[in-house]
Amino acid sequence: MAIIFTTGTINAPDAGSVGLAMAEKIRDDFVAHPAWELVEEYVPAGITPATWYVFKCLAVESGLPADFFVILQRMHSDGSIRASICEGYDSATHVASLFGTWSTGTSQLYDASGRLPITYVLVSGQMSITGASPKHSGWAPSGVSTKWWLAVAEDGFTVAFNGAANGFWHFGAYIPLSNLSNVMPLQMIDGSDTRGAVTRNPAVASSSAKQSALVVYGGGAINFTGTYLGFVGRLDIDDKLMGNQRPVAEVGIQTDDASGFADRASHGWVLGKQKRMRAGLNPPAGFAFGDAYVFQGRLWVPYLPTDTRLWDTGVAA
Repeated sequence: MAIIFTTGTINAPDAGSVGLAMAEKIRDDFVAHPAWELVEEYVPAGITPATWYVFKCLAVESGLPADFFVILQRMHSDGSIRASICEGYDSATHVASLFGTWSTGTSQLYDASGRLPITYVLVSGQMSITGASPKHSGWAPSGVSTKWWLAVAEDGFTVAFNGAANGFWHFGAYIPLSNLSNVMPLQMIDGSDTRGAVTRNPAVASSSAKQSALVVYGGGAINFTGTYLGFVGRLDIDDKLMGNQRPVAEVGIQTDDASGFADRASHGWVLGKQKRMRAGLNPPAGFAFGDAYVFQGRLWVPYLPTDTRLWDTGVAA
């Protein structure tokens, strides 16, 4: 089973209930996929209640040499959901480790695999955007309804939200395009931030570098042409030489030059390309949320009808 794809609409009395229903839908689709396990649902004590959902992607299914984790936080007050990815999690102490984080000018000592050896305790308050916290993607429901689609694969997932508050998250394994070995190529991007994160960068193994070494571009910004790999064609016209399909490009991942081009000499620039993601130009008029393009004999969906980024549903056309 490669991809479980579902789509639907949530209607609820308030935004908090919409967030609850969305978080539980994500949980249920993860659990339904043989590559994923729910490690725990955890509500820490505190004055700002939140529920944490910790999922483990199994190495035996993903093809990676080790398990990795996706962590969701749902705030009870407003239903907002935040998600991060990491290589380590201790359920006894509720501590996440080995994650990508927010860019800062402070140098850190990376381990022998190019990972930041910092940890984060799952607490009651909302996740912060400081350098000591995991880089996370967020979505806050607005109103009493949202449409969504969700694709859960053996080594990652993508979810799109459509309503008063739009957005997408794309997490999981990517394909390395590096001369340096990376046995756990994991990344995350979203539709609200031009920057994402990777969990490790082999270029900074056993050395000191700024946290920007784990900050990346790669599909989070619409028409961010620096990450297109291949010919970017029109989505509104069938191409006869392409079997009446739309020509699209793959999407690359590159590190952020936070301090200028000199960063490339220390932590590199090109890391890899996204799995299950493509990009084009000129989306056609008349598309609705959930409408799909045909590519490689399968249906591919944008996160918004007017967007040029596409994701593989695994559904035969």
